[in-house]
Amino acid sequence: MLRLIRIRRYSNNDGLRQTFYRLTSSQAQDLKFDSETFQFKASHNKSSLPFDIRRHGEQFGQLVRSDILDRENLLNEDESGVVIKEAEQVSEFRNADGSFVKGTTSQEARLDDATIKGRVDRKVSTLPYEIAKTINENILSLHIPARLRERVASIYESLGKDQIQKAPENKIDADAYLAGLFLQNYSHVHHVLLDLQKRVGKDNFKPNRVLDIGYGPGTGMIALNEIMDATEDWNPEVKDIYVVGRKNYEMKKTAKILLSRQECEQVSSVQQPTQTEAEESAEQQDERRETHDSYGPVDVSKIKIKSRLRDSIPSQKKYDLIIVNQALLTREFNFPSDVDTNINMVLRLLQPGGHIVLVERGNYVGFETIARARQIMIRPEKYDTEIGKIPRPYIKGSNYKPQKLRKEDELITDQDIKYEEQLLKELEDNIESGEKLAKELDEKFGKATEAEIKLEFEDDDKFEVMTEEESSLKGIDYHLSIISPCPHHGKCPLQLGDPKYYKIPSHKHRLSFCSFSKVVERPKYTMELKRGKLLSTKWDKSAEDGRGLDKMTKKQLKAYEGSGRPGSKNTENGSFSYLIAQRSLNDSDTLAKIEHQRSYNSETAKLDLNDPNNWPRIIQNPDKIKNNVKLPMCAPSGKIETWTVPKSLGKQAYHDARKAERGDLWALGKKSVIVKNTLSEKNKEKLETLAKTEKKVFMKEERKRKMKKVISANPEIFEKSVFEIADEYATQLELSKKYRQKGRKMKLDVDVTQYEGM
Repeated sequence: MLRLIRIRRYSNNDGLRQTFYRLTSSQAQDLKFDSETFQFKASHNKSSLPFDIRRHGEQFGQLVRSDILDRENLLNEDESGVVIKEAEQVSEFRNADGSFVKGTTSQEARLDDATIKGRVDRKVSTLPYEIAKTINENILSLHIPARLRERVASIYESLGKDQIQKAPENKIDADAYLAGLFLQNYSHVHHVLLDLQKRVGKDNFKPNRVLDIGYGPGTGMIALNEIMDATEDWNPEVKDIYVVGRKNYEMKKTAKILLSRQECEQVSSVQQPTQTEAEESAEQQDERRETHDSYGPVDVSKIKIKSRLRDSIPSQKKYDLIIVNQALLTREFNFPSDVDTNINMVLRLLQPGGHIVLVERGNYVGFETIARARQIMIRPEKYDTEIGKIPRPYIKGSNYKPQKLRKEDELITDQDIKYEEQLLKELEDNIESGEKLAKELDEKFGKATEAEIKLEFEDDDKFEVMTEEESSLKGIDYHLSIISPCPHHGKCPLQLGDPKYYKIPSHKHRLSFCSFSKVVERPKYTMELKRGKLLSTKWDKSAEDGRGLDKMTKKQLKAYEGSGRPGSKNTENGSFSYLIAQRSLNDSDTLAKIEHQRSYNSETAKLDLNDPNNWPRIIQNPDKIKNNVKLPMCAPSGKIETWTVPKSLGKQAYHDARKAERGDLWALGKKSVIVKNTLSEKNKEKLETLAKTEKKVFMKEERKRKMKKVISANPEIFEKSVFEIADEYATQLELSKKYRQKGRKMKLDVDVTQYEGM
C-alpha cells in the first residue's frame, strides 16, 4: 500500500513550500524526519541490503530501490551466502595503512635499495616564498621594468661571450644580477648541499663553522639555512659571508635583506634574552612584519642577522664547511693561475674533517675550472697506478713540508765528476784491503755471527729504515678525498687543461664536458621579468645583439610579445658543474690508516662495490632502446664507459636503468661495456696549433671591425680631423709588439712611447 506524505515548511525567501514523498507503509516506520533540513532520513538500524548491492547512502531513495529489488527476488534479506572478506593488500609496494614500503614516491617504492641510495634529488627546487616576495616588492619594484630587462639582457649577453660572471659595481647591476641569475644559482647550490647531506648522513651533517664565498647575496648561506631550518639543534658558532668585489657594496646590502627573512638568521632565536630584551624583540618582530608587508626600500642599518658579512677572507680562521660559488676564476685569460691561487688560499681555511663545496656554471669554462681545482687537490698524475679513493696528501696545507733540493744543488760540473771518480777508485782499493783484513781476522778469531754484526740501534723501535720517496710523504697531516661527483681519484678523462680548446670550430673532435642540470620553479618576479620579446626569445650567439631579434619576422616577434612562459611552464632548467671534497682527520690513527691503505694498494687490488664511493656516475641521460638501456658512465676505472643493461640482466636492474637519470650513481652492474677513448697527446698538440691560428684570425677580424672605411669629398662629415686620426694610428703602431721588436733589432735609442710627434 502506498502512502502519500505532505509536509509544509516556510522559507524566508520563497514563502510556503510543499514537499511530497511517496512510500509504502512498511517503509514509513523506518523513516525519521529531520526538522533542520526538512528531509526524511533512514534510521541508523542495519540495512537489509547486502554489502555488494549497497552502493548509495542510507537515505530514502535506497528504500525505494530495495522495494524494486524485492519484487524481482534480488534482495537478500537474510544475507545467506554472503561472505565478507577482509581487505587485501592493494600493492606489494605499500603497507597496510597505504604508506610506501620505501622511498617517498610510488616510483621510488619500486626501486632497489641501492638505486634509491645513489639517486640525486629529483624534486623541483623552489625559492622560499618570503625571499621571493622580498625580492619582488622591496628590491625590484624600485626600478623601471623596461630598464631592468635591458640590463638583465646585457648580463646574459656578457655571460654568453665571456662565460664568466663579473662583480656588479652599482645598484642597478646588483639588482639585475638578483633578477636574472640568483634563482638558478640558488637552486644549484641547494642541490649540491642536499647531495652532501645525503652522502654524509642527515644526522651527521651539522656544520658548526661556515664560510660562503661568491658574487651573489650570500647564495650558499641562504641555501644552507633553508636545508638546516628543519634541524632544531643546529646553532653554528661562526657564519661568515664574503661577497667578491671591492665595489660590491650594494650586493652586501641585498644579502643582509634576504638573510633577515630566514629564521636561522634571527639573533633573538639564537640568544636567550632577558624579559626586557624579549619585549624589545617582540616589538622588532612586529616592525619586521610591517616591513615585510610594505613596498619600497628597506633600511639595512636596522637589520641584525647572525651571519657576518666580511670585507676580506680571513687568514687565521678554520671552517668545517666552505662554499665557493662561481668565484675561482675572475678572468679567462688568467686560467689556470687564478684557479690555483684561489683554491690554495681557500684550502688553508679548511679544518680537519671539514668539507669544501665548489659550484660553477655548467659550461666549458666552469667545468675546466672545477677540473683544475680537482687536479690541485689530489694530483692524479702522481698516482697513476693507485686504485680506489684513498685520501691524497696536500703538501701546501700540511704543517710538515718535505724538503727539495735547490736548483744549484742539482747541477753537476766536470769537477764534481772527477772528484767522484777519485772517490770510487779509493773505495775499490779499500774494498780489496778490507777483504784481505777479513780473511786474516776469520783465520785468527773465526767467522762472526749475525748477532755480532748487527748494530745496537737496528732493533730499536725508534729507528725505521725508509726509502727517499716514503720519507718525503712521512709526516704530512693534510689529506683530501673527493666525495662527489667523481667515482675515482685518477685523471679526469674529459679534462683538456684549457677552455680555449672548446672555442675552436674547425676540428673533427667533439669535446664534451661534465655538467648536471636542475629544474627550478619560477617565482612571480621571474615570470614578470621574462615577459616580452626581450628575454623570452632564444639566444642567438651569432647575432650582434646576442638575441637575433633583427633576423626574426614580424609574426615571430608578435608571438613572443607578452609571453614569458613558452608552453605555459612555470619552471626553468639550469646546468652546473660541482665538486665536493673532504679533508681527512689529522690524528695519528687516521694518518696511519691512510699510509696502510696506500702501502697495500696496487693495480690488482679489487674495489669494494658495496661502497657508494666506488659506484659509477651517470654523466648523460640514458639511451632507452628496445629491451636495452645504455648508460654513459664515469667509471671507477677512471674512463668514460657506456654500460649496457639489457632485460636479460634482471627485471629489477632493467626497471631501475629505465628510471635512471643524469647525475645518479649506478650500483646494479652491467652486462657489457664500451670504453670511450680519451683525447691523445698528439691530438692535443693539433688543438694547440688550431687555437693559436684561431686567435690570430680573431684578432685580425677585430681590427677590421674597428677600422671602418669612410669615403667622402666633404671633410666636415668626419668626426675627427685628419691629424687626429693619423696620430691615433701612429700611437697604436708604436705600442704594437711587432713595432717594438723591430726597434730592438735596429737598436734604436729613442723611446717611441715618450715621443710626442708633431
